[in-house]
Amino acid sequence: MVTRIKPIEHFKELVSDAMQRQKVITNEMAEYYLSSLLASFTTSEKSIDEPLAVAYLKALGSAREVQLRQMRQIGDISLFTSGFFSDSLKRKIVDIDYYMSMGSACYGYVASADRNGEVRRLFGELASRFPAFVDVLNEVSERCRLTSSNDILRIYERWLRTKSKVTEKALRDMGIEPYEVGTKPVH
Repeated sequence: MVTRIKPIEHFKELVSDAMQRQKVITNEMAEYYLSSLLASFTTSEKSIDEPLAVAYLKALGSAREVQLRQMRQIGDISLFTSGFFSDSLKRKIVDIDYYMSMGSACYGYVASADRNGEVRRLFGELASRFPAFVDVLNEVSERCRLTSSNDILRIYERWLRTKSKVTEKALRDMGIEPYEVGTKPVH
């Protein structure tokens, strides 16, 4: 007998575990949002056919309801890309910092413009804690990755770019003490 697991349930467990390991304390709504975001990206292709900055400018010129939907979409794509595909951004014209800034700004815009208090709180938290949520999605990505999770060089290069505490801990868990070239390792 084959047991079917719904994507939302699968990601809810992974997101919850990652948040516990990283000591990211948030409300249930934010945790559910991250889980449903991941599930939605696995069941449909969500993308923008233009650079994020162009989509952002077009959103600003749209009617309010369209504007909020497009800002949320840009935030979602930025969060997903930053969390799941940060390694692919290292050789691009725009890097992870661009995606993180754009995502945080878009979520902040939604938080400030939406009239619903719960929506404002959710997107305000997503905006203000964007780097922590990127780290959570990054851990989920590592656990879901089909390639070897022991690609130490890739993880080390990510740590050099982001100085993420989560990535640093992953290296230490593998017995590697991360340090930048030109500095002395701490013993």
